[in-house]
Amino acid sequence: MTTGLTTKTATVLVLLVAASALLSACGRVGPPLKPSEAAIQQAKDAGEEPPQAPTPNSENTEKRFVLDGLLE
Repeated sequence: MTTGLTTKTATVLVLLVAASALLSACGRVGPPLKPSEAAIQQAKDAGEEPPQAPTPNSENTEKRFVLDGLLE
């Protein structure tokens, strides 16, 4: 008496789950954008006036945040 999935059925099920997980991660087009670039692109797509790009702090122009490298 076997009361479970056979090995072949379990293997097929695992492969289908793996394939669907792999294919679901393919929806991203292009590299990530900075938030200011994304806002400008969204305004252009909507046919609106794009917002001005943020200006750096005049007192400390080289001030960087820890996660800035991820956005560049």
